[in-house]
Amino acid sequence: MLAVEDDGAMFRFYADFFERLHRDEFDARLVTAGEEALDALRAAPGDLVVLDWALPGLSGATLVRALRADPRTRTLGVLMVTARSDPADAVLALDAGADDYLAKPFDARVLLARLRSLARRRALSLDRAVARRWPGLELDAAAGRLTVGGRPVPLTPKEMSLLTIFLDRPNILHTREFLWRELWGYESDGWAHVLHATISSLRRKLGARWGGRLSVQKGVGYLFEP
Repeated sequence: MLAVEDDGAMFRFYADFFERLHRDEFDARLVTAGEEALDALRAAPGDLVVLDWALPGLSGATLVRALRADPRTRTLGVLMVTARSDPADAVLALDAGADDYLAKPFDARVLLARLRSLARRRALSLDRAVARRWPGLELDAAAGRLTVGGRPVPLTPKEMSLLTIFLDRPNILHTREFLWRELWGYESDGWAHVLHATISSLRRKLGARWGGRLSVQKGVGYLFEP
């Protein structure tokens, strides 16, 4: 995995976290700039990335978009870390392509829980990577590819996992709690905002025809009617 952080104090925190406290669990590299991270990940993608929003040069959001656009790095699990704490900022991070969002300051135990959850959910997504086809829609999770009306549509891994659930379980009302537990699996005060932002992004990418079939049951959950 890779951690990207330009702040000296946070860089030292990551060095201690990955190289001393959890070196047996994470084989981590640390870099300080987005351009350096992009080069490193294209050469050796790994599985997880922790990156700061406000990086010099290539910003965290721009870096995530570049990772999602490249087949070599498209399925990476991405945790965005930022000093921004407004729920709207979580939406921006997820819209950029991050799988999860963590506001500073945070406890090392919270970071560990998020990384373990992200690694576990990513592994489950890859294990369930079977092609699914509907007239005008094809999802090949193994290749990280969605095609709608013959047009390729890029998805983040979380969006892909959500769509897989909906395609596997059509016409079933999925509670918000179920979806959160399945794809994130940890407690968070802002979980509803994160889930709603991911669902909204998925609906937008599916377009009018398919996105309109993913309906919101206010206060309860989501229903996909193909």
